[in-house]
Amino acid sequence: MRKLAISLALASTALASPALARDDQWYVGVDGGAMIVEDPSLEISTLQDAASIDTNKGYDFGGVVGYDFGGFRLESEVSYRQADTKGFTSQTAQITSGGSTALQPAGFYSVTGNASALSFMVNGVLDFGEDDGIQGFVGGGAGVARVDVQTVLAAPAFLDDSDTGFAWQALAGVRTPLS
Repeated sequence: MRKLAISLALASTALASPALARDDQWYVGVDGGAMIVEDPSLEISTLQDAASIDTNKGYDFGGVVGYDFGGFRLESEVSYRQADTKGFTSQTAQITSGGSTALQPAGFYSVTGNASALSFMVNGVLDFGEDDGIQGFVGGGAGVARVDVQTVLAAPAFLDDSDTGFAWQALAGVRTPLS
C-alpha cells in the first residue's frame, strides 16, 4: 500500500504558480488539472508485487499558502488526486472477495472503482530569473498522504483498503509574467 501512496503522490505533482508572490510577502495559490498515473503494484499479505492495478487518467486539485523570502519560498500544500481503476492483474491464484478467499486463476481482471490520495505537504522552493522575464523554480516537499483504493470485481468490493504514510515530491517549473 505504501508503494501505491508514493505512486499516487508522485504521479502528478500539482505545482502552484505563485502569480501573486512578492519578496517578503504571503501568497496563496490554487491549481488543478489532469494526471497520468503510473500503475501501482500491490503487496498482498507478505507477497511483494503480488498484483497491480491498471488505472485511467485522473484529475488533481489543490491549494497552497506560502511566504516568499526573496529567492526562497516556504509553503504548505493540500491536494487531492483521483483516478479510475480499469483492471487488476494478479500474480497469485488467491483473491479475497467479500470477506472470503477464493482461488482464482492468476491473470487480468476487468474491474471498476477508483484510487485516490489526499496529501498534506510542506515545500521549499528556490526561484531564479528576472521578475519581468522568464523565471524558473526547483524544490521539494515532504508530508503525509492518505491513499484509498476501492475496486469492484463483479458484485462485492474485493479490494477496499486505505493507508496513511510518508510522502515526498520534487518540484520544478518555468514561468513568465503575462503583464
